[in-house]
Amino acid sequence: MLILCKFYIIFKKAGRSSFKHQHQFIQTKMKKKKIAVLAVVIVLAAGIIATIFWAARYFFRPDKEDIVINPEQRTTASVAEKYSANDSIVTASKSSENNQNEKTQTVPSVQSTKQVTQTSSQKEKTPLNIINKLVSWGFQTASGRKIDTIIIHSSYDALDKNPYSVSGLINEYKVSGVSPHYLIDRSGDIYRLVPDNDIAYQAGASRTPDGRTDVNNFSIGIELMNTMTGKYTDAQYASLKNLLFYLEQKYKIKYVLGHDQIAPGRKTDPWNFDWSKIKSLVPAY
Repeated sequence: MLILCKFYIIFKKAGRSSFKHQHQFIQTKMKKKKIAVLAVVIVLAAGIIATIFWAARYFFRPDKEDIVINPEQRTTASVAEKYSANDSIVTASKSSENNQNEKTQTVPSVQSTKQVTQTSSQKEKTPLNIINKLVSWGFQTASGRKIDTIIIHSSYDALDKNPYSVSGLINEYKVSGVSPHYLIDRSGDIYRLVPDNDIAYQAGASRTPDGRTDVNNFSIGIELMNTMTGKYTDAQYASLKNLLFYLEQKYKIKYVLGHDQIAPGRKTDPWNFDWSKIKSLVPAY
């Protein structure tokens, strides 16, 4: 009987030990599963975060054409002409000029058609620097218009003692409700006042050699600062040539005309303009 009791006690202890080991084994296995699940969750979370990061960099990175440069501070006075009030048309609304920061865009010049890197520190000799000084009047928003004509104007600030004031001339445009697309001052700086795609009120009542009217609808206006008795600077001619070259690479240009050629008897500008300076860039018609 004593022997049987001993055997019973031994088997009972053995059963308890086996149950204890089995319970520990199950707990260890559960911990390993939890660790494995946690590791998978961490890896998936890291993958999702990385995907969102790279997607954000791809979709929100600036395009090359959207990169703008802070322009140099320019205080040089320049020369310009005002438009006749007859050229004024109902103005279109756009973002206020006061909220527009000046931006500089670099485009290829006549000397080089290679891609040019924009710089904010200084002007380079080969690229053409266009300073965005967008106005909020004197144009109508448009999209997809066909541009095949360039009109050259001349103007000066007739309301101020300084006829060469860029801000003064632009203010005259505002008073008259007109604007060219581009303005070239006496030092050769090129200002973009209206985007190419929009219709600038710059030609007025006019007609091209092929008989078309409503010239504003298919033309780009370029203003050169000069008085009625003055001469254009070499820097203005050089910038005009580069700007014409740039536009002719961008659009299929049929005509490069003076304001007086499309509105004879009503307009006489560009005054004292030497067409031989840009002869190679004027299409024959």
